[in-house]
Amino acid sequence: MLNETYKINNDFIITLHGNFDADTVNVMKDDIEAYSKLSTNIIFDLEQVPFIDSSGIGAIVFLYKRMVAKGFSVSVTGLTQQPLELFEMLFLDKTINCYPNISCYLETSPNLQVAS
Repeated sequence: MLNETYKINNDFIITLHGNFDADTVNVMKDDIEAYSKLSTNIIFDLEQVPFIDSSGIGAIVFLYKRMVAKGFSVSVTGLTQQPLELFEMLFLDKTINCYPNISCYLETSPNLQVAS
């Protein structure tokens, strides 16, 4: 599992590659804890994630609860196949904002900064 992080328009993007499962969450647990201390919106880019299990869902929900309590949001982009089916089955797509890709998120981002 490879993960990359970067900022766009003051939003913190976490891009994951590979399965988002118990093994991945175990490796990322310190990072996930650190992300929960941020004061910004967090976006999970899951376009390159073919499989997610309850641990991956739990990590997203963990961050969602902490960020919303601080007035920020957690969104997910790029859901396809099994991850999308699981999000829909758990009705997470009704709670957590989901977008087809990062570009679609950025088009609706409240932090969008347009150069003048």
